[in-house]
Amino acid sequence: MKILGQKINRRFFLSFFSLSALTNFLPEKVFGVSDYRNDKNIPKQYIQNRDRPGFFIRSANPFMGVDMNEWSLSVRGMVKTPREFKYEDLFGLKKNSQTSRLKCVECWSATAKWEGFRFQEVIDMVQPDPNAKYVYLQSADSYYESFTLEELIRPRVLMILRMNGQPLSKDHGFPLRLIAPFKYGYKNIKYITSIEFTDSRKRNY
Repeated sequence: MKILGQKINRRFFLSFFSLSALTNFLPEKVFGVSDYRNDKNIPKQYIQNRDRPGFFIRSANPFMGVDMNEWSLSVRGMVKTPREFKYEDLFGLKKNSQTSRLKCVECWSATAKWEGFRFQEVIDMVQPDPNAKYVYLQSADSYYESFTLEELIRPRVLMILRMNGQPLSKDHGFPLRLIAPFKYGYKNIKYITSIEFTDSRKRNY
């Protein structure tokens, strides 16, 4: 496949279309978002609109969703108190909500009301080592992203459990995803299964 005369490799392709990454974008009639003038060039399996009218999902690979009988959130690495959380445990954390925009690298954006908890809640429970300046997040669909700790404690960053007044759907990252409005959509990792505190930055997907 070529874009502007240059060969596109697998990693570049997945960075644009990973299931854990590029996500929910609205058509023009909902929030004044540009229409999809390039959609005729995108394979149908990458354009989906299954769970919420007006929201589109960008997907690279099929994903059946998380088995909640097996799912837990592991928090480990350079911390004083490693923790393992079940889904219901997360609802005991202090709740926050915000309306914020998710931006795509293709110059689209979509707005939703997000509900969840601040990353500071995790920090307070596990007590990271002072030298742990980075955080590595892994997803149930094999995606992963790395952030600085400073990025994750910004005021508008949320660990998301609910979207627009409802539990997250599978397509939007159930049971847990990240929303960092200052990052492009592909950095807003979905289906989070583990959080690791480190003293060096691991590579991104």
